Amino acid sequence: MQQSNPPRRRLIDATMMFMVLGLSLLLLIYVGFSEAKRTYQQFQIEKLEAQGKIVQNAFDSFLRAGLPLRQFVGFTALTERILASDQSIAAMTAFDRAGNPIFTAGIEGIPLLPIVEGGTTEGFELRMTDQYQQVVLPLSNRFETVGSLAVAMPNSVVATRVESAFEPLLAVAVCLSAAFALFVSLAEAPVTRGRTPWLQIVYAMTFLGMALFVIGTLVALYSEGAQSKAKALADSLGQRLSVIMTINVNIDQIDGLDSIFGDYRRLYPDISAAGLIVDGVVHVHTDQSAVKQPWVSEPATYEYIVDLSRPDSGRSVKLAVALPSDVVIRRVLRSVKNFAALFVASGFLAGLFLQLAGSVQKQASGEVGSETRGAQNDIATLNLVKPVFFVAVFLEHLNYAFLPQFMHEVAAASGLSSGYASAPFTAYYLCFALALIPAGHYAQNRDARPLMHGGLVLAAAGVLALAVPVDFYVVTAARALSGIGQGMLFIGVQSYILAMASPGGKTRGAAIIVFGFQGGMISGMAIGSLLVTYMGAKGVFVLGGMIATVMALYALMVLPSTAPQRAVEVGLGATLRRLGRDVGQVLRSMHFLQTMFFIGIPAKAVLTGIIIFALPLLLASKQYQQEDIGQIIMVYAAGVVIASSYVSRLVDRTGKTDTILFWGAVISGIGLMAVGLIDWEVLNKAGDGKMSTVVLIIGVAIVGIAHGFINAPVVTHVAESELAAKIGAASVTATYRFLERIGHVAGPVIVGQLFFFWGQSAVNLMWIGVVIAFLGVLFLARSTQQWASTT
Repeated sequence: MQQSNPPRRRLIDATMMFMVLGLSLLLLIYVGFSEAKRTYQQFQIEKLEAQGKIVQNAFDSFLRAGLPLRQFVGFTALTERILASDQSIAAMTAFDRAGNPIFTAGIEGIPLLPIVEGGTTEGFELRMTDQYQQVVLPLSNRFETVGSLAVAMPNSVVATRVESAFEPLLAVAVCLSAAFALFVSLAEAPVTRGRTPWLQIVYAMTFLGMALFVIGTLVALYSEGAQSKAKALADSLGQRLSVIMTINVNIDQIDGLDSIFGDYRRLYPDISAAGLIVDGVVHVHTDQSAVKQPWVSEPATYEYIVDLSRPDSGRSVKLAVALPSDVVIRRVLRSVKNFAALFVASGFLAGLFLQLAGSVQKQASGEVGSETRGAQNDIATLNLVKPVFFVAVFLEHLNYAFLPQFMHEVAAASGLSSGYASAPFTAYYLCFALALIPAGHYAQNRDARPLMHGGLVLAAAGVLALAVPVDFYVVTAARALSGIGQGMLFIGVQSYILAMASPGGKTRGAAIIVFGFQGGMISGMAIGSLLVTYMGAKGVFVLGGMIATVMALYALMVLPSTAPQRAVEVGLGATLRRLGRDVGQVLRSMHFLQTMFFIGIPAKAVLTGIIIFALPLLLASKQYQQEDIGQIIMVYAAGVVIASSYVSRLVDRTGKTDTILFWGAVISGIGLMAVGLIDWEVLNKAGDGKMSTVVLIIGVAIVGIAHGFINAPVVTHVAESELAAKIGAASVTATYRFLERIGHVAGPVIVGQLFFFWGQSAVNLMWIGVVIAFLGVLFLARSTQQWASTT
């Protein structure tokens, strides 16, 4: 009979789940808050632009008459009406060409602020300090710009409004986390550990429930922003028409109204409709088919109507401007996409820490590390090290969505060519590979724990070094330090698993490596690409360093000792001689060499050179957002995970590794060719550029699936070769794993030089795809030829 969980175990599970879910929900709220702040601010900027154009239009008619800026009359009356209707505006100021204020309404003394990087757009400049943001519009006569109009708003307007909307969500997050923890503590073992994944289902429902609260808040904020924008746009256009309305003539006799509405629609493409309504009938409209018809309000729009009627005219003249609700939906959908990526990442974290909770409880009760090596104790022991490897991979991939661009900028700031941008990546992978040999020697003779917490400390130091102002050479050294740390940590985790797992638990140990790499990669990409948008690159570096430091303390304090009991200590010289002997033997095998150079090394070079290094650079140059870049690379990792689970079973059943590896190389080449199409002009014009993104995602997914055909089968391929039968499968696979890292090192170098000599173009990736597919054909041809010669 199944016994219920003891109270102490329930308390530990509940506490752990409260913390994990609470952190996941807080991260969700943080991402939603930052996205809301950014988008709501954009609505406010667009509103300020429209309010400024009301005054700009009045200036234009005056200045184009050839009159000087200082003689403009009516500034105070015009601007005070705007300030009275919109309390968020702090000041409206007209400056001369030298930046001296001429007219001011509102708070005096706000100068022209520093311009924001990338803040110059068609029609206005965005300027900002910690206290104010400012939209600056040019004031021009017929020949030149003679001054500028600045509309200033306190930053606190956006911050206060968004904070007030999100504050209640903190209480909701605490309540949901507490409810989930209560479920975990009260549920019996069959519920939480039975075949039906009730724990995962309830976790998902809780996360999705919180996401719905956040989405509802975003919709309310964005709707408010859209309505204020619609009002400002209507007021702006109404100001241009008000002068015309003062003339007591038939509107049909006024030329140029169609062009005014057409220009306004072009200037503000978000507008779905704008019309001039006289006595209930549309006389001018952005849609000619609506002219001479009654004005019809569309239900899915934000509509604002301005009354332009003169009191003594006897006519009803109104201006209507409609903004489609799609403006809000599009921006909310972007947040939903980010939440979905965050949900996947938090799912990995929740599964990881729930297993850890049970293992910590067993260790506290003295069960872990005891002489009894039961299956449950074996699982608990291995679960203790799972967070270490997961966080190590997570830490590295936290930066990958923006690291190539960061290195490119650092190289340029140091006066170096773009070809040097790949050097830090090469340094990382080279030092990672070189660290494996001494780390492996150390693990053979001593405790594996110092390799783990020491590696995490070095990795943390390498990441934190990127957060301080440094030159290119220091950045390269920091990446080399991270490579050494990650190499030590990898060997430490692997050695811990081999030392602590019972003979029947080796497969579970291998699963930790697979879960840690794929889960850490997906989670790191998802969270890092979101956080960099709000925290900046240096903020993410600092966060990564802090996480690594905490995990180093965990490895030091929680993991049990693995000190081997050896009669004879193996020297480093003996280790190097054995490695040299194995390398010499495998390099005399043509079968091993063709597998290495036709399949293994090219696949690793594609991973580091294209997926990790080139793709973020290309997408950033095409103005993709950081979160989009990370999520596109997530598609690669998902493809690897999905394909690996299927292909591994297929290889075990059929044993046809040659064919699987051939198709992996060919499909990888096809995927790279598809990615290379993103520079094709025809594709970029199709569907407003959306088709290019679709093809890009499909191409990246194909490459991920193809690498799922290669990663595990290639190890099986060399392990079952004739060479493995002669010198041992363990020696062949270990040597292969070491030598395939040539691809890791070479990938960024090759792609970096291609970009340097032939330009940063996706066409380079297309040609690489052709080469990869050709190498796959050569591999199959050679394998078939060798098979035929032995039969």
